[in-house]
Amino acid sequence: MKLVFFLLLVVFCIKFAPAQNIRVDATTYTPQQLVEDILIDSGCISNVQITATTSGNFPDGDKSFGYFSANGSTFPFEKGIVMSTGKLTHVPGPNTTLSDDDAPSWNGDQDLETALNISNTTNATIIEFDFVPNADNIRFRYLFASEEYQEGDPNTCIYSDAFAFLIKPIGGTYKNIALVPGTNTPVLVTTVHSGIPGSCPPINETYFEGWNGPNVPINFNGQTKILIAETPVTVNQAYHIKLVIADEANYRYDSAVFLEGGSFNIAANLGPDRSFITNNPLCENESYILDATPQGTTPLGYKWYKDGILITGETSAQLTVTTAGIYKVEIDYGNNCIATDEVLIQYSGPISVQNTELYQCEPLADGLATFNLFDAEENIINGDPLLRLYSFHKTFTDAQNNTDAIRNPERYTNNQPNQIIYARVVSDYGCIGIAEITLKTTTNTVSDFSLVNCSTAGTPGFASFNFSETTSELQILFGNNTEVTYHLSYDEAISQTNPLPDPFTNTQANTQTIYARISGDRGCLGTAKINLNIINTPEFEGEETYIYCLNTYPDTITIASGLLGTITDAAFSWSNGETTPTIEVNEPGTYTLTVTRSKTINNETYSCTNTRTFTVIASETAQITYQLTGNVGNATLTVVAEGVGDYIYALDNGPFQQSPIFENVSPGEHTLTVKDTNGCGATTILAYVIGFPNFFTPNNDGYHDYWQVAGQDRNNEQLARVEIFNRFGKILYALDLDSNGWDGTYNGKQMPSSDYWFKATFKNGMIYRGHFSLKR
Repeated sequence: MKLVFFLLLVVFCIKFAPAQNIRVDATTYTPQQLVEDILIDSGCISNVQITATTSGNFPDGDKSFGYFSANGSTFPFEKGIVMSTGKLTHVPGPNTTLSDDDAPSWNGDQDLETALNISNTTNATIIEFDFVPNADNIRFRYLFASEEYQEGDPNTCIYSDAFAFLIKPIGGTYKNIALVPGTNTPVLVTTVHSGIPGSCPPINETYFEGWNGPNVPINFNGQTKILIAETPVTVNQAYHIKLVIADEANYRYDSAVFLEGGSFNIAANLGPDRSFITNNPLCENESYILDATPQGTTPLGYKWYKDGILITGETSAQLTVTTAGIYKVEIDYGNNCIATDEVLIQYSGPISVQNTELYQCEPLADGLATFNLFDAEENIINGDPLLRLYSFHKTFTDAQNNTDAIRNPERYTNNQPNQIIYARVVSDYGCIGIAEITLKTTTNTVSDFSLVNCSTAGTPGFASFNFSETTSELQILFGNNTEVTYHLSYDEAISQTNPLPDPFTNTQANTQTIYARISGDRGCLGTAKINLNIINTPEFEGEETYIYCLNTYPDTITIASGLLGTITDAAFSWSNGETTPTIEVNEPGTYTLTVTRSKTINNETYSCTNTRTFTVIASETAQITYQLTGNVGNATLTVVAEGVGDYIYALDNGPFQQSPIFENVSPGEHTLTVKDTNGCGATTILAYVIGFPNFFTPNNDGYHDYWQVAGQDRNNEQLARVEIFNRFGKILYALDLDSNGWDGTYNGKQMPSSDYWFKATFKNGMIYRGHFSLKR
C-alpha cells in the first residue's frame, strides 16, 4: 500500500497537540476479541480463530499484551493491540522511566529465531490465530518502539529486540512480512535509525520517526514511522499467522509493537508508486494502466478516486491515467467488505536535449572523417546527471523506435559531408529524448613546432619533453577552453587514441615527430606536427684523479677529457684557459672542464653543457734516514721518510710493508728501500746495524774482558764517537774505536758491577742509545 507518505504528513501535523498518554487494558478483551473485533473488525476476513497466546507470567497478574487507545494523545493510532517484552502497564507514557521487565520462566521463540536467523531470545509475547481471506491480498499497519533506541549511544548500532509477523498457509512454511519497505530486511532497532555520529551511519532513516523525549504518549526512547505489513494470499485458503516479539540475549531494555485497530484487512493491489520518491516516475505524455483485478474472486464493483475525488464513470477493474495524482481504488466484495489501495503517480519533466555539431580533423578536403560519436554527449545532455547517451541512429524514426543502431559509434565514418546522426538519450527514469548531431570536418593545421631538449643522463638520444609551452601556444590560437592531447601518429591524433603522457620521453633516438590534437567542446578543431630534437648532453668516462711526481718536474702529464661519443661537435673550456680535448700539466691542483654541444635548428642555436672536475695530487720519492734502538742481536731499525708521497718499506730486498719499523735486525750492513705507492719511484740506502754488547766481565780470564762495539765496517766506519755513562750521567769513558774497548776502570780504578749507559753517535748524525751490565 502506498499510504506511507500521506500518513506521515498526518503524524507530523498532529504531533504538536497537547501531550497526553495512551491508555492500556489487559482485561476487557479476550485474545479472540482483540483479534476479531479490534485488529480485524471487518466482514472481509472470516473464520478467525485464536490458537495460542503467550504472555509474561508477572507476579502481580499483569500481562505483556492487550488493548490500547490513543486516549486523546498524539499517538498516530486511535486504538489497537500492543505487544511488549515487558509489562503492559509500563507501555503508556510519559517516557520518564526505563521499561526493563522480566518474569519467571518467560522463554523465547524458536520460530522467531529461525525467521530472523538469530538465537537466544527470551521474554517472547505471542498471539497466533487462523483466518480465511476472501481476496488476494492482506495488510495491516503497525509501528515499532523500543527502549534500545538511545540517541548518541553506540549500543543503538549493535543491539535490538526482535519481532516478526509470520504467516503461512495451514500446513505450509512461515514467512516474515514485518519488513523494511521494498526490502527483505526485518524491522529492528539496528535496521531503522537515523545514525549515531562516530559509530554508525543512518540506515533506512526514511522510516524512523525519531528519538523520544519525556513528553511522548508512550514509554519508549524511540519509534519507527507507521509501516505496512502486507502479502498476497489465496482466496478462501485458510492461513495461520503468528505475531511475536521478544527480547534478545537478555530481558533488559524492553520493546513493543503497536498494531492499528481495524487495519488487518484484505486489500487491493495497484502495484508500486510511480514517483520520484521510488525513482520511477512516468515520462511526459506517457499513459499508464492501473489494474485492480483480484485473483480468484469476482467483486461486485469498483470505484476510482483521484486526489480524494470520485472519478465518475470509472467502474471497471482498470483505469488509464495520463496526469499526476494520488489514485485510489475501492473494490466492493459485498457484506460491507471493501478492499482499497492507492498509488502515487508523478511525471518527470520533458527530457531536455540539445542538438549539436561534432567536428573532426581530416587529411583530405572531402568532408569525410572518422568520429567518436560519444564526444557529443556533454553538449547533448548539457550536464544533466539523469541523462545518458544510449545509442546512435541514421534516421529519427530508428532513434525513436530504437532500431538499427550504429554498431561502431566510437569509430563512425560519415558517408556524406555534414551528415546528421540521431542520438537516443535515456533518463534514469527510462524516458527518451532524441538529439541531432551534425558531423562536420576541418582541415585546420598550424605550423610545425620544434621542441629541443638535452638528453637524459645515461640515455644518449633520448630526453624528457614537457608539452606545457606548446599547449599554451595552441590554446592562444584556438581558445583557452580547448584541450590539447599528443599522439605518436596522425591517425591516433584523429581517432583520439593512445594519448601520450606529459612529460614524454621520445621513443625514437635523436629525432622524432609526434602530433597534437586540438579539441573543443564539439570535437577536433585542428592538428599540429611536433618535431622533437635531442642534443646529446656531454657525458664522460675515465679517471678524474691524477698523480704528479714532483721529482719529475718539469716533465708534464696528460689529462684527457674522457668525453663519450663524437668530439667534433663539442667545445672544450678548461679552467687554465685551454680549449683542447686534452691538456698537459706539471702542477698539482684542481682543473675544471666544461664541454658544450650545440645544434642549429630552424636558424636557432641550442646548446647542452656538462662540467667535469679533475684533481692532480702531488707525490714524490722519499728522502730517508734511519734510527737504531735495542741491543746486540735484537736491534730495532726505524725508517724516517720525508716527502709528500705514500710510502712502503723493504729491508734487504724483502717484501714491502706498511710499517717503517724493522725488529730483530742483525748487526752488519743492510739495504733499505722506500717506495712511493703513487708510482713516483723508490729510494735505496745502506744501513749499518752496530752490535753493542749487553754485558762484559773484566776479570782477565780472556772472555768478555772488554766492552767493545761489534759490526763496524773498518773500510767505511759509521760511528764517530761512543760515550759510556754511569747511572748519574757522568761520562766514564769515550770509546777509542781502534782500541780493544773499555776495561771497566775509571782513572785506573775498577768500577763496580752495575748497569751502565752508552750513547753512540754516527757520522751521519744519527744517535743510538742503550745500556749494558758490568759483572765482576
